[in-house]
Amino acid sequence: MARNATDKIVTAILRIFQVMAYAEGALLPSILIVAIIHWTTGHGSLLVAIVGATHGTVFTIYMLLIPAVARILHWSGRTVSVAFSVAFVPFATWTFERRVHSDIVTRIQKGHDAALS
Repeated sequence: MARNATDKIVTAILRIFQVMAYAEGALLPSILIVAIIHWTTGHGSLLVAIVGATHGTVFTIYMLLIPAVARILHWSGRTVSVAFSVAFVPFATWTFERRVHSDIVTRIQKGHDAALS
């Protein structure tokens, strides 16, 4: 595969990871809040189903992207472990993404620079 195509794939993986990290960070507390409202009032079962399915999809995508991003960015085992663990804590994926944000931006920029040369 051409270098440019590979760099586009890497960039897409990293960008999707960033989006999924923020979505996961928001959807975990959202499903908890919606579920609590449903449990206490008995209303909102459709909303629970929609938010739950959305959260499940985003959670799965986030988890599946971690090994790819870890390989691209050469993460240590500890960083990979943290990346998996934060998915279970509301808003923690936001903090984690901010921690690795500069590495992601640097790698994307390297790909763009290589494509230009």
